Amino acid sequence: MAVVISVANQKGGVGKTTLTMNLAYALADMGRKVLLVDIDPQFNLTFGLVGMDVLQYGDRNVGTLMTRDSDIEETIVKVRENIDLIPSHLNLSAKEIEIINTYNRERRLEKALTPILPDYDYVFIDNPPSMGIFLVNSLTASDYVLIPLELSYFGVIGMQLMFNLMRMIREETNENLKLLGLVPNKFTRQTKVPKMRLKELKETYPDAPILTTIPKAIALEKAQSQGVSIFEFEGDGRAAKAFAKLAREVVEIVEG
Repeated sequence: MAVVISVANQKGGVGKTTLTMNLAYALADMGRKVLLVDIDPQFNLTFGLVGMDVLQYGDRNVGTLMTRDSDIEETIVKVRENIDLIPSHLNLSAKEIEIINTYNRERRLEKALTPILPDYDYVFIDNPPSMGIFLVNSLTASDYVLIPLELSYFGVIGMQLMFNLMRMIREETNENLKLLGLVPNKFTRQTKVPKMRLKELKETYPDAPILTTIPKAIALEKAQSQGVSIFEFEGDGRAAKAFAKLAREVVEIVEG
């Protein structure tokens, strides 16, 4: 039975999509079968994985799945061995209004995913940088939340917003939701600020697990622009080694 993990942060630009994609590749290379769900109307994950083929999925994407205009078997796209995708699409923003007006709207994604959970080891949901019906659906359907963040002043302060939202979700729709960990992203040692913010983060949230730090790397940007994982682009680089380590941490926490 798959473990469902939301990659989420209400702050934009923290590297959610890059983290989701490369962590999935690392786990796939470890023999785990992974389903990626792109619930972000900006569809960056979908575009990164299938390119302009995103245009083909107007009638079978995460939005049509949640409005029950498509079933899950026809919506899943095979990306490569051990990685499948439920794509986003240009029309997802329009679907949001339709979903808001449906019965049991917070559980639409959860109910759609339930039949295929036995087919996977992990499901990762890439979320939009906003608190809306898509993020609420994602957290309601998830076992864990993985939070990437940049080690800036506003990045650290913004953690409280995510923790408040998680508490609300536990009270209202998913009492079993747990924090998998925080992932400091785009880390650089060129200045003392990130190291200082990391220290502040540990002091402010002593109970929050802080996982492997992902370095700021040009290779990650280039890999994403070419629609490939960091392992395909620069498999022996610092970023690839960091993602491989993060995948091992996730497996250790989730699988024991």
